[in-house]
Amino acid sequence: MKALSKVALLGLVAGLFVTATGCGEEGLPSGKSPEDVIKAALLNQGEITKSVFEMNMTADLKGEVDGEQNSLKGTFSISGTQDEEKMSMKMNVDGSMNKDSAKGDIELRVNKDGVFALVSGVKVSDEATQGLIDTMLKDYMGEWVMLSFVKPAEVLESGQMTQMDYSEGDDLPFTNIQYKGTADMLGVKSYHFTADIDEEMLLGMVEAADMADTQAFLDAATMTGDVYVAVNEMVLTGFSGTMKLTDPEMNGNVEISYKLNPTKSDDVKTPDYKKTLTEEDIAMLMFGGAVTDPTATDYTEFDDAAMMDYDLEGLEGVEGMEGFESMDTTTLE
Repeated sequence: MKALSKVALLGLVAGLFVTATGCGEEGLPSGKSPEDVIKAALLNQGEITKSVFEMNMTADLKGEVDGEQNSLKGTFSISGTQDEEKMSMKMNVDGSMNKDSAKGDIELRVNKDGVFALVSGVKVSDEATQGLIDTMLKDYMGEWVMLSFVKPAEVLESGQMTQMDYSEGDDLPFTNIQYKGTADMLGVKSYHFTADIDEEMLLGMVEAADMADTQAFLDAATMTGDVYVAVNEMVLTGFSGTMKLTDPEMNGNVEISYKLNPTKSDDVKTPDYKKTLTEEDIAMLMFGGAVTDPTATDYTEFDDAAMMDYDLEGLEGVEGMEGFESMDTTTLE
């Protein structure tokens, strides 16, 4: 009887183990290699019309530049949902560069009612910069604001998180691809692969950087990670990897994680907002980078050098700008 109990117990444990892990061993479509599956997913990425997404990045870097030691540590995260009619996005940054640090949160919502933003918790270590931020945003910090100068359609088009610049015949940004079974990615059953990543091609595909400015950075980088493709939808549902940098001016690790559910989009409700930000408000906040000409329909951008030649008489009568029309701009030289 005891022997039977042991056999039954072992069988039960084995059954549970198979149940828990067996779904991770599902085979690829008949006749398809890992390269075929990933290529099809990249080509299908442009067909996604809705999604829920998450992206996280953690950096821990240090190096020596011109005899001085430098360090960069921080995290950046972004999550949200989007379809053709609405979008919401939450962003958080918390990091430090040498002795300087910065952190803050931004939430954006876009729907048929407009574009809305919430900025909160912005803190920087530099007192002068913090004072400027507090002064400029004191009437808007921590409150939902409607951005009247932005059209929802423009944000929805530019904010697409699923697009990839990949065409038939292009080389894959992955090598040494190995199939590892299946996994859950934000509720979507997905094929799981490990691979070495072509950093330059991958960053170029997602338009994450100006490649001319980052060539040295990429030459010093190696990257390995995981790639996920939806079993049913055959689109990319995730990526995670570690980029190792060995350049003396910047060495350490950057951890990247991206998850996507292409089968749904969450609701985006209009927030309870009490303030509206206009182009004129932006010009007033950013004086020194732009001013509003009350006779024009838009604002003019300029730098300090151009400001010396700018006719400030047009500011006469603009609320809050009294006195600037007679300001001597030669003092800016």
